Amino acid sequence: MWLIAGLGNPGPGYEKTRHNLGFMALEALSRRLRIPLRDYDGRLSLGRGHRRGEEILLARPLGFMNLSGEILAPLAHRERVETERILVMVDDLDLPLGTLRYRPGGGTGGHRGLESMVRCLGSDAFRRIRLGIGRPDEPVSEADYVLSPFRDEEMAMVERVLGAAADLAGEVIFGGKSTPGTVKLTEDQNKEGL
Repeated sequence: MWLIAGLGNPGPGYEKTRHNLGFMALEALSRRLRIPLRDYDGRLSLGRGHRRGEEILLARPLGFMNLSGEILAPLAHRERVETERILVMVDDLDLPLGTLRYRPGGGTGGHRGLESMVRCLGSDAFRRIRLGIGRPDEPVSEADYVLSPFRDEEMAMVERVLGAAADLAGEVIFGGKSTPGTVKLTEDQNKEGL
């Protein structure tokens, strides 16, 4: 079984913010795989299905970002998911918008959601796809920036990122991708619809 999680913050006030790019990527994957997400116990939205010989569990924790591990680790334990078959999608300040980075394990880069996952799983061996949101151009705190919505002119690239995240997750789940890698989408590709 694969457990694929998207991290973010719950509630309408956070819905389209940069920090919720992991939630948005999970929703894109849910649509792609036709595995709908449904509220489970007030703490999770879950989707379960079988695709191409793999059992897949999609999970969106409904606690705040820095509590993600407290919700997802018990789910992984209950479902008997091996740590190496957990894939987490999160936003990343240190990557520009349009850049995705896959790693089969490793550090947290100071990301509170990933820190919570490592602490609660007792391991950093889970897979992750980091989705770049870039750093602010103007002087604003990181907290305010990550909790701000994407600008209208960024939305075309955001949509491309979501499609690329679903593609990359598919490579991991169905293609056995295990080597680290980076995907960079360009504005020119975006304008040409590639």
